Amino acid sequence: MPTKGLSLHIGLNRVDSKHYGGWDGQLTACEFDAKDMAALCKARGFTPQLLLTPSATAAAVTGALRQAATKLQSGDVLVLSYSGHGGQVPDTNDEEPDGTDETWVLYDRQLVDDELYALWGKFKPGVR
Repeated sequence: MPTKGLSLHIGLNRVDSKHYGGWDGQLTACEFDAKDMAALCKARGFTPQLLLTPSATAAAVTGALRQAATKLQSGDVLVLSYSGHGGQVPDTNDEEPDGTDETWVLYDRQLVDDELYALWGKFKPGVR
């Protein structure tokens, strides 16, 4: 069976300020970063998916990763790129030595590293 290659590229030039206490997280070129990474991956035979600013919600990102986990088999490859703000929130399960979890700042909320860790666990062994 041939190796499958999927890629997911997330780029946020701003966030929805109503979810961040009025802060809009304005950035300049994150969507360009995501588009450039998608083009690189497509040129190498990957099937890219883009999630840009308003479509880069927590539900869209987690859904895309769950979908990739169902499609990819051992030996297949997922390329993931994120361009946007990162953040930190208080650790709620006492597993971080510094007391904070790291996050991706998505359009509608922060996605916590613990959530990403759980998503990685949905991939079959051998997916790279």
